[in-house]
Amino acid sequence: MKNTIPISWRRTLIDNAINDYNIFDKEDLKNFDVYEFGVFRGDSMVELAYILNKHKIEVNRFHGFDVFSGMPKETAEPIFQDSWNPDILPDEFNVMSYDKTLKTPEDCAEVVRQKTQDVFDKKESKTKVNVVAGLVEETLSKQEDLKPAFYVDFDLDIYSPTKYAFNYLMENKLIVPGTIIGYDDWGGTPDFDTFKHGESRAHKEIIDEWGIKMTKLLQNGNAFPHVQTVWIVEEVG
Repeated sequence: MKNTIPISWRRTLIDNAINDYNIFDKEDLKNFDVYEFGVFRGDSMVELAYILNKHKIEVNRFHGFDVFSGMPKETAEPIFQDSWNPDILPDEFNVMSYDKTLKTPEDCAEVVRQKTQDVFDKKESKTKVNVVAGLVEETLSKQEDLKPAFYVDFDLDIYSPTKYAFNYLMENKLIVPGTIIGYDDWGGTPDFDTFKHGESRAHKEIIDEWGIKMTKLLQNGNAFPHVQTVWIVEEVG
């Protein structure tokens, strides 16, 4: 059966980043994890699984985090898109509103986990998939035996949870030289080029607070709201 998952920026930018900038041996990557923050219905996790398989990369675990019940309200800065405002569109990111067979966020997480795991299993990859339902501020710290990040995908859209997740990875030494980081909503705020809001603000604050040296490898798009970027960590202070 043909792959019917829509091709996104990941299929080009992340594929190219792994091909051209990955500094790790494939055997070493079995002791690394991949993290995706914001998975919605799971298409992006499946797409990343295809990319890892293409490069014959096996990691220890592929973690996905999402509330599945709708976008939490941003309170630390303005809300720049109606789809991000639960007061305006409360069900925009509620997976259960799209599939009535799913009754709980945990149901959603298990569906995403299984369809992503299937991609690895079909290639006999030993990578295991872990998908967690709930606010990342409440769930990330409960995960055990986390490994350093080979790749981190930030797709939480808004500033606060992105900052929290990135900071947690730093506090626990899960970001290392060579970690590749992708942002799906880098251009989700109109002033992304000055790092004032959203994902770009979280990025700038973390690298300043932790003394990280990062290099932007690739960018897709150049205008609000459709800009994605990929970075590599050069040094961790």
